[in-house]
Amino acid sequence: MTEPQYDIAIIGGGPAGSTAALYLSRKGFRTCIIEKRFFPRETLCGEFLSREVVRILDDLQLMKEFHSLSPNPITSFRFCPESARTFASDLKFPAYGLKRGALDSMLLNQAHLAGAEVYQPASVEQVEKTDTGYTLQITGIEGRQQINSRSVACAYGKSNPLDKTLHRNIPQRRSRLVGVKFHIHKKYLNSMPDHEIHLYTGHHMYCGVNVVNDETVTLCFLEDRSAGEIQPRARIEELLKINHHFAELVSSDFIGLLSSFPIYGTPDIYFGTKQQIVNGMYMVGDAAQVIAPLAGDGIGMAMESAQILASVLDEGQKHALPDVLMQRMYSERWKFNFRKRISLARKIQQLLFSAPGKKAGEFALTVYPSLLTHMIERTRG
Repeated sequence: MTEPQYDIAIIGGGPAGSTAALYLSRKGFRTCIIEKRFFPRETLCGEFLSREVVRILDDLQLMKEFHSLSPNPITSFRFCPESARTFASDLKFPAYGLKRGALDSMLLNQAHLAGAEVYQPASVEQVEKTDTGYTLQITGIEGRQQINSRSVACAYGKSNPLDKTLHRNIPQRRSRLVGVKFHIHKKYLNSMPDHEIHLYTGHHMYCGVNVVNDETVTLCFLEDRSAGEIQPRARIEELLKINHHFAELVSSDFIGLLSSFPIYGTPDIYFGTKQQIVNGMYMVGDAAQVIAPLAGDGIGMAMESAQILASVLDEGQKHALPDVLMQRMYSERWKFNFRKRISLARKIQQLLFSAPGKKAGEFALTVYPSLLTHMIERTRG
């Protein structure tokens, strides 16, 4: 039998994969990361980093490296429906805005410095279970290679071709939910405070806006296309017409340059239940489940799930636990940490997509202003 060259192979080098590699490499695990794209690269993300991220960065002793990226501190949230008023709340915890390209590059570099071997760019073509673990066939700049690993963690994001070969419990029908992100310069906004994150609602969509680093603003929205196909830039133009708060936010220059802004998007995002263990492999981050954006912190969940995985594998190694027990431990701890947050986030998302739901929410906030602070707290780890 071939002795595995790694204790764990991690598919995906984003926040989930790099955080898992960081923890495990520091604990002495022989670790590798297989990442299909060069960094820095941008991906669909609201780029809001909540207290979970700050807590884990602090635990990893990476706050100095994090602050060297000049993240934008965010201390309050403002909800801006189509109606006349807005609703605001202090966050009551440390939060930041930062481009995903900057965060991901820093985490991957730190994982490499901790001892993780990085295959980049490289794609996993096949994963086969063996007597000693797993064999992964990968294709990268060095051609086709074979990797043998005792365990595998899948941190490849919302979807991957491997989902089909692994026969995951993900419906094949289209969800009709589409996520879109723009990066724009801060000069195209009218008087948005750097310390606020805003959420604007429209027809079958909601849009988050916050300042990140490098004088850049992230504009990220989720839309339900069940009612009809509308192109991303047309969706923004529609929001300008129906939400006067959003129209007041952006300058006339923004409207004229809208067609020139690059689009980062992901179609048919599946927010339903997924398996956390597939063929004995650990699913982390969005591969384990996607949380409704702006009603929770996907990056935080990614890094928290990586932390849970590292603690389970470390316990397993120290106490010689069988694989099946470690897999059950991971799944149970994952559900304990995230199930309530995901359920609440899904309900909030359903309200934001529904006209009656938005009206009911606005009425509740008018009567009970503290409800907004409570809802923010309930969607944090």
